[in-house]
Amino acid sequence: MALVSLLIITGATTGGATYYYQLRTNDMSSQITNLTSQVSKANSQVNNLTDKIGGLSNQVSQLQATNSRLNRQVQELQTEIGQLNSLSQKQVTLVSQGQMLLVGNGAVAYINFTVPSDTVTATLNVSFTGVEFGVTTRLSLLNTTQYYLLRTCNCVYYGNYSNIPTTWSSPWAHSYQAQVTVPSNGPWIMAFQKQPGSGSSENYDESTILIRKTVGPLLTFLHGTADSSAAAGSVPIGIIFDTSYWNPDVPTLSSVVESLTLQNGTVVNHYQLYIVPGKTYTVSIFYRTTSGYGFCSATPSAFSPTGTDMIQIFAC
Repeated sequence: MALVSLLIITGATTGGATYYYQLRTNDMSSQITNLTSQVSKANSQVNNLTDKIGGLSNQVSQLQATNSRLNRQVQELQTEIGQLNSLSQKQVTLVSQGQMLLVGNGAVAYINFTVPSDTVTATLNVSFTGVEFGVTTRLSLLNTTQYYLLRTCNCVYYGNYSNIPTTWSSPWAHSYQAQVTVPSNGPWIMAFQKQPGSGSSENYDESTILIRKTVGPLLTFLHGTADSSAAAGSVPIGIIFDTSYWNPDVPTLSSVVESLTLQNGTVVNHYQLYIVPGKTYTVSIFYRTTSGYGFCSATPSAFSPTGTDMIQIFAC
């Protein structure tokens, strides 16, 4: 009887263990399924991030290429600005030199001059020398409005100039020299004002020199295409406008030649630059081949641009 009971207990225990293992297996299978799903989602996210990284890398490459191109254009413009600045010229004009006679108390003498419209900056080198122990004098730079006020005021022979505006005035002195900036183009007047206190005449040695920086000639926007068949597989990469033979006073100019796709899909070798018109240039094309670089004389070679916007085809 005891043996039978033992067998029954053993059978029950085995069935319970099987049931437990089955539950455990199902639970682990469910966890594995969930983990597999999570891994799949994670892989999908990784793939998405990889795609985004690839896209960002492409954007970075494009931005770097754009930045390089812009930097190159900035350098070209800076070079061109330097070349254009070199076109400006310094003009020196003697406005007046000699003796200035001032008669009576508070007398005023005037020197008129005009700053031309092509002037960028203008300065006056002014000086005067009188009698060391005589009556003092001052210089005043006047525009036309200030000149009218001084001429029409009832103050000249009384020396009461305090209410009359001036563009610039020197201190009262027996002698003086200075460099004076003229603020704009047009007519100007330099007034020599004698201080009241003496009714006698007095001569002053004076010198007035106008120094001005003028603009260069108006520029022409020149653009077009440059082609080369000077060597097998030659690709134009630059065009040079040389003035050393024709116009030594004008700087040599150049432009990068780049591939440009037109609206109709045609690809051309394009150049563009601002150039001084009315001058003669010797034109050459700088090209690249698989074996190196070279130059060739372009046609037309002796080229004289005109107008404000010009298209020109060069080839060699």
